[in-house]
Amino acid sequence: MLKFIFLVGRTLIDEQNFYSFIDSRLLYLLNQFGAKIDSRNYDAIKNDIIKNRKLPKDGVEELIIQICKVLMPQGYEKIILKYILPSIEFAEKHLLYPSDDAIAALEFLSKNYMIGVIGSQENKVSKILKIYGMNKYFNCCILSYEENIEPDKEIFSLILNMLGKRSGESLLIGDRLDTHIHIANSLGIITIRLTKSIFKVQEATNQNEIPTFTVNNLRELANAGFTMNEI
Repeated sequence: MLKFIFLVGRTLIDEQNFYSFIDSRLLYLLNQFGAKIDSRNYDAIKNDIIKNRKLPKDGVEELIIQICKVLMPQGYEKIILKYILPSIEFAEKHLLYPSDDAIAALEFLSKNYMIGVIGSQENKVSKILKIYGMNKYFNCCILSYEENIEPDKEIFSLILNMLGKRSGESLLIGDRLDTHIHIANSLGIITIRLTKSIFKVQEATNQNEIPTFTVNNLRELANAGFTMNEI
C-alpha cells in the first residue's frame, strides 16, 4: 500500500520563462563570440545534449558549458559562462516560481500521504518553496547540496531510512529518465515521470528508465483519478 510520495524539487517549479530568457541570452553571446548559429540549430544542439545523456549534472550552468563545448573552441565555455552569470542570477530571482498546479497537487497528495522533496544542488528550489509557503506540505526535505551527496541511490535510501518506509510503499515523481526514474526503479520504488521540463525530450534506453506512469502536469494526479489506491 502506498504511504509516501517524494518529488524532485524541480517538478514543482515553472521553468519555462527562465529557460526562454537564458536561451535567448546565450544565443546572443554565442553569436557575439563568432558561433554564427540560429535559434533552430541552437535548440537542436541543446535537445541533443539532454536527450543523449551528455549532461552529467543538473543545473543551467552545466547545460551552458556543454552547449559551448559543442559550438566554441576549447576554453570559451569559461568566458561565456562568466558573461552570462549575471543573467542567470537575474532569472533565478525573477523568473522562477511554483507551477500553477503545484500547490493544488500538494494539497491533494498531503491529505493521504507523507510527502518529501529531494534535489541536487538546487538552493534556488529550496528558497522558492520557502518563499511561497510550500514547506508546510513536506514531512522531509533533502537537497543534496545540504547533505553533501549526489542525487543517486544514497539520497533515495536516506529518505526511506529516515521515514522507516519500504521502497514498495513509496512513489517518486521526477522528470529525468537517466537519473530519477532509473534510480528509483532500480530500488523498487513506484515512478511517475512528469513531462513538462527540458528533459521531456529524453527517451528510455533500458527497462529501468521506463516509468510506472507518465503525466504531463501535476494537475493530472488529482484529475485523472490517478487513484493512488490502485497502486
